[in-house]
Amino acid sequence: MNLTQLTVFREVMKTGSMSDAARNLGRTQPAISLALKSLEDLLGMVLFDRDTRNLKPVPEAYYLLSEADSVLVQLTQLKRTMERLRVGDEGELHLVAMPGVSTVLLPEFLSVLLSTRPDITLTLHTRSSTQLRELVSSQGVDLGFGDYEADHSRTLQTDVTKISANSFLALPSAHPLAQSKTVSIKALSGEVIGTMHPDHVFEQRRHAAFAREGATTTVKVRSQTVVPLLRFVASGQCCAVVDPLTVASAGLLGETAEQVVFRPLDQPIRYNYAILVPKMRPQSALAGLVATAWRDHVMETLHSLDAAPELTQE
Repeated sequence: MNLTQLTVFREVMKTGSMSDAARNLGRTQPAISLALKSLEDLLGMVLFDRDTRNLKPVPEAYYLLSEADSVLVQLTQLKRTMERLRVGDEGELHLVAMPGVSTVLLPEFLSVLLSTRPDITLTLHTRSSTQLRELVSSQGVDLGFGDYEADHSRTLQTDVTKISANSFLALPSAHPLAQSKTVSIKALSGEVIGTMHPDHVFEQRRHAAFAREGATTTVKVRSQTVVPLLRFVASGQCCAVVDPLTVASAGLLGETAEQVVFRPLDQPIRYNYAILVPKMRPQSALAGLVATAWRDHVMETLHSLDAAPELTQE
């Protein structure tokens, strides 16, 4: 018993006529008659009384109709679901991102992207960049976003897209340097600053850049992530060199808009991000759609900040 036979049978039952069924299904009447006869031969029973002028279903045909309806409705639903999965309108999505991005920028992006896709279930994890690299490498999620690290030991398990952009100087709005369009690193000599932890690759890059320019500073506060530093900047306690997506996040939050200003540095210090996709985990259409859209969104955001973004596929 195949779907063509069931479709023909149901249409004949609905119309009571082979000619009407043929017209509705876009087939010839002989083809309809052949499909119906093959179904009867398969079942070993006659489904219609052909002695009358019109086709008259036998009692057993009504039972078959109810079952055929059920099968064909389920098939239609299955086709619809598979099509929605194919175009990324339905499914489950598991993402992991570093703190800061997972709090503001990524949820904002996802809320817009998924607003027209009510049949998607989202799970969003927040992990440190080291932890999320392990999670993606173990094929535990569909997509990860964090700090870039040149760790080639995981390239067999993970596709890495590196996004590099210029960092910014966060200043209290009342700071004299806030009047400048750009700030030199040397001008920060003698300033009190907030930084990330010394083992963070960006803090090491910042420290090296300041050392090259002979800028000596006093570190007042160290933080695992950048966003908390803005509170200290807002209260006038320090300055901080921050990544560009933190600048974008601060704009969305709006909480420090009057107390903090962001200025580019004359000698840019690059901040490197990574979009991580597991190689061994089959990528769904939905995951591929989100990965591409997030990459484009990040690049557009960085361009809007004039952060000179560059993208590299590894």
